[in-house]
Amino acid sequence: MQSETTLKSNITKTLVKGTIGIAVFSLFLEVNPSNFVNYLVFLCISYLALAVYMLLKKSTIYTMDNAGIRIRRPFRRDIGVPYNNIHGLSYAQGMLARRFGCGTVYIELERGKGTHKALGGGAVVALRDVPRPVEVYGEISNMLGPFTPSV
Repeated sequence: MQSETTLKSNITKTLVKGTIGIAVFSLFLEVNPSNFVNYLVFLCISYLALAVYMLLKKSTIYTMDNAGIRIRRPFRRDIGVPYNNIHGLSYAQGMLARRFGCGTVYIELERGKGTHKALGGGAVVALRDVPRPVEVYGEISNMLGPFTPSV
């Protein structure tokens, strides 16, 4: 691995998913000339909320180096994951994520707090919508050494 790799989330997929959600919701609205201005206000508020979410998502920075993985998130504490604290590793890439070349890498921790809770009671760190998740998974697997967890 290089000395340090920095990753940011792909927000294009988020924009597409948000637009699909707004379009589906709009199908159930009765839009006519008398309330068209209200519909435009709804669209502005919806896309403003989506833009704020995309900005927060884009502001999350994942850094991988020889010591471990760091997650810097706005308005939240940073998370550091040393490689010797990784218990399991997997990735997911849905149909839309595959289209946009991104996916999520899940890192199960032996101890400590993560970004999510695991079903078994442990902690999980999720690297959401990172570009080339298979390559990221491979890089982390290589850093774990001969006892690499399987998918």
